[in-house]
Amino acid sequence: MIQAEPLYYKDTETLPYSIIETLDEDIEVRHYNEALGVMSSGNEDNGAFQLLFNYISGENTSSSNVSMTSPVEVGKRSQEIAMTSPVEVSSSETMMFFLPSKYDIKSAPVPTHKDVSLVTVPARTVAAIRYSGFNKDSDKKQYTNKLLKALRDNNIELDGEPSYMGYDSPFTLPWNKRHEIIVPVDILKSSTN
Repeated sequence: MIQAEPLYYKDTETLPYSIIETLDEDIEVRHYNEALGVMSSGNEDNGAFQLLFNYISGENTSSSNVSMTSPVEVGKRSQEIAMTSPVEVSSSETMMFFLPSKYDIKSAPVPTHKDVSLVTVPARTVAAIRYSGFNKDSDKKQYTNKLLKALRDNNIELDGEPSYMGYDSPFTLPWNKRHEIIVPVDILKSSTN
């Protein structure tokens, strides 16, 4: 199998997707192929972001530095793999960094911290809304509500909980940041309703 060239966002490898449908200028239905990530929900002593940062900085069995990619995903913990986003994490949220495309589950450095694990994220279809600027809880709620309304208006059935994807460093100026809220959808069920 031939590996496609990685895609980049602001000089950082990013998770590729294909657009299935555009619902609005800032809302899309996308397909993501299977991906490999490293996930943590943190613990009382270390937040998830710090644990994941330590992993890519060499806290793994091969003591390898792993390139940062985008986006970082944050979401609610569930029975299935939940996607998450960075920086502020509560005990019920998880955070995940996606690994560069050169790694697979066999070649990726294994985490050495008990609260960090490699995860295979299955292929998935999601609806996404993109925005920039500040990203307070009220902003996330506003964009989540706009996304969910667009899905209802287009008779697209949800297949999971919303999560946040952040593409930029915390040091990026707000108006230059790319934020997204994504939610898994079932377009097959939606098309039969």
